[in-house]
Amino acid sequence: MSIRVTAQMTSNLMLSTMNKNLSGLYNTYEQITSGKKLTSVGQNPADGTKVMKYNKQLGQLDDWSKNIETAKDELSQSYDTLGLIQDNLQRINELTITAANSYNSAESLEAIRSEVEQRTRTIAQLANTKYQDKYIFSGSNTSSIPYALDDDLNVTYSGTAQDGNWERNIEISEGVTMPLNLNGEEIFGNETDGIFATLKELNDALKDPDMDIKAISDMLDPIQAGIKNVTNAQAVISSRVQRLDATSTINDNATLGLTEMRSNLQDTDMAQAATDLIKYQTALQASLQAGATIMQQATLLNYI
Repeated sequence: MSIRVTAQMTSNLMLSTMNKNLSGLYNTYEQITSGKKLTSVGQNPADGTKVMKYNKQLGQLDDWSKNIETAKDELSQSYDTLGLIQDNLQRINELTITAANSYNSAESLEAIRSEVEQRTRTIAQLANTKYQDKYIFSGSNTSSIPYALDDDLNVTYSGTAQDGNWERNIEISEGVTMPLNLNGEEIFGNETDGIFATLKELNDALKDPDMDIKAISDMLDPIQAGIKNVTNAQAVISSRVQRLDATSTINDNATLGLTEMRSNLQDTDMAQAATDLIKYQTALQASLQAGATIMQQATLLNYI
């Protein structure tokens, strides 16, 4: 049984072919101009779902990257601050050695005491250093100044206690956190113990008219212990920075891999798109020419 092809059927087929080629041409042009072959999940649900998953993972990696940079900045400031404190303690150690010499004049001892006092206040000022709006050696109580000295160098510690919940942790990878801070009380002590208590005692001994040389000399060990505490704190910071760098490398590699996989799904292959554009342009032009020929033939037949 033969099927009669009507002019209407031919016309519909011609229009369908033209629309298909025109749609392909438009979509390819949009891919080239936008740089994206996948702009919505509806275009390809399977690939679109994967892209959404990759975007979420990349967002997490970006957050971790920012956290790592924040942590490194704060740890760097802590390290540098501890370096300045160590310089002052080293100078106080030298002054104490000099003060322990029985040949010092009263004027020399007063000069030593005055410098010890000023450097003690400088150390307290450094121990109260802020990063952004947080006191870095105040434990979790970052809004309170950790160390206050009165006129007689009596110290008051207002930070989180060494045996308290003093750590401020930050997430640097999935399920991995790291403390940003060090405990000030562990490094510098408090009202009764640590380097500030030692420096208060040293200042009082230097003010005593009947200064005990042996008592001054005995303070060298606790001063050097304070210097060691600062050195140990710097070592902890260095190890944390190394760990942050290693984690950053791992996160960067993961970001690179996910970005490549996402790109393969959603980004336009420009070389292929250029080829497709020419293909659709040629097909559309051929469709238009064929349509014109068919329309001319149909008009001629109607005339006959």
